[in-house]
Amino acid sequence: MLQIRCTAKVLKQFGVSTSDACESVSADSLLGNWYCNLLTIDRRKCILFMSERTFLSFLLFGVRKDNSKSMPQTFSNGLSQLLEIEGFSDEQIHRVFEDYQLCELTKTNNRSALGNLRDLMLNYEHAIMYEGGLKQCNLGKIIHSMNRMPQNNLDWKFSIDVARDLISSKNAS
Repeated sequence: MLQIRCTAKVLKQFGVSTSDACESVSADSLLGNWYCNLLTIDRRKCILFMSERTFLSFLLFGVRKDNSKSMPQTFSNGLSQLLEIEGFSDEQIHRVFEDYQLCELTKTNNRSALGNLRDLMLNYEHAIMYEGGLKQCNLGKIIHSMNRMPQNNLDWKFSIDVARDLISSKNAS
């Protein structure tokens, strides 16, 4: 099961009250649960997703309130595209999504993960603005580089390498 752990800002954007959010449970999926937060860049609402287990991340822009019902599908499309771009095989991508048949929106519950999410938000925002904003930047290149930043909480490994190791180990078993 996939749980997307949303900040209060995301829940409010999509009209989900905190009392309507599902109860958080520990992750039994390969890449863990995902955290998301809303940010505004160039007056456009963006949503940043980050894997709780690997800190693998991707950013989607053009978020609107009426997208709330399709958030699980939007997430799945974004993650699938990220994994394809990163060179994962169709079989590996399928194995990742085996754990994500059901999706629930929950509140965040890990301050450390929120700290990492906040740092990523600032890094994405800086990189996008440095390249001239959303209209001029190469968002794919920025996402690629963000997943190749050493992470202190991962013993200075790259998020993409940790994700690759997890996915490869599942394929071997």
